[in-house]
Amino acid sequence: MIEIQISNDVQAWLPRELPSLENASVRHSWSAHAFAVDSHECLAVLERNSGYVMLFFDLNKRDYQNFSRVWQLRLLTEAIAVADLQDEEIDALKKNMLADFQNVLVTDGVNHPVAPQLDKLKNLVQVMAKREGKVPSQQMDEFRWGVILNDYAQRQNGLSPYQKMQSQWQAMAATAQFHQVSAQSSSTKLLH
Repeated sequence: MIEIQISNDVQAWLPRELPSLENASVRHSWSAHAFAVDSHECLAVLERNSGYVMLFFDLNKRDYQNFSRVWQLRLLTEAIAVADLQDEEIDALKKNMLADFQNVLVTDGVNHPVAPQLDKLKNLVQVMAKREGKVPSQQMDEFRWGVILNDYAQRQNGLSPYQKMQSQWQAMAATAQFHQVSAQSSSTKLLH
């Protein structure tokens, strides 16, 4: 299960999606935070363990109503791009992530400290907007800004958030690919 914790400044815009919590365990925890960049609205979604951030600018009402789907598609796209995988590994990663996407829990409130990271992020986004003279208007540019921010962000244990998520997504692909190969070889053995 994937959990997205929404901060107080975002709660009014996002619908609650509450899947069955029976036998559920949260594999990935993200938090969503909104802030202004000049006259634009930025929604930053941060992964709890790595500090990886995804940026969304000027989402419309429909985007917010379908946010979990908008976010899932972006997450899958970013994972494939960041993980730098071969075709068969990409297929394995997609299957693994799509299985995770079956249950997305959107909850009110953030239960872990993010203020220092969020303040730093806001400042960096403001600097980038000033340097470029605009904010991203397309997903590809939002992703490019995210890559810059994730690679520039504070490194823990020598790894940036970008590198941490790259490793995580590569490991997910390898595990999923191993399970696929194991399942195929088991079914082949049963047939002989």
